[in-house]
Amino acid sequence: MTAEHPRPQRVLIVDDDARLVFVMQEVLGDAGYETKVAADGHAAIQRLSTFAPDVIVLDLMMPHMTGYDVLDWLKQNALAIPVVVATTEDDSQALDLGAAVKLTKPFTLEQLLDGVAVALAPA
Repeated sequence: MTAEHPRPQRVLIVDDDARLVFVMQEVLGDAGYETKVAADGHAAIQRLSTFAPDVIVLDLMMPHMTGYDVLDWLKQNALAIPVVVATTEDDSQALDLGAAVKLTKPFTLEQLLDGVAVALAPA
């Protein structure tokens, strides 16, 4: 891409709630982000082999492989991708595992956009 047309920032949405994923994909797409989705942690790790996100929006409670497992995998593989966790859980373990932002479900669409922007902001 040229300097006049930089590529859109990329977001990987990892959640097993198809309706929520649809809404997040629409809102983030309308805000100019390129999005891809994965329904669980295993699918997310597979998606990372073909899609390099600038940020991951990650549900913590999913079947097969939890968001906690994904955070641990990212850390073990030294992938410094900012993560916005989205969960009903009221704990700080995700932040301890390296998540940049925690959103408590249900969250507003504005909170989602703000969380992604905070995660993408330079440190």
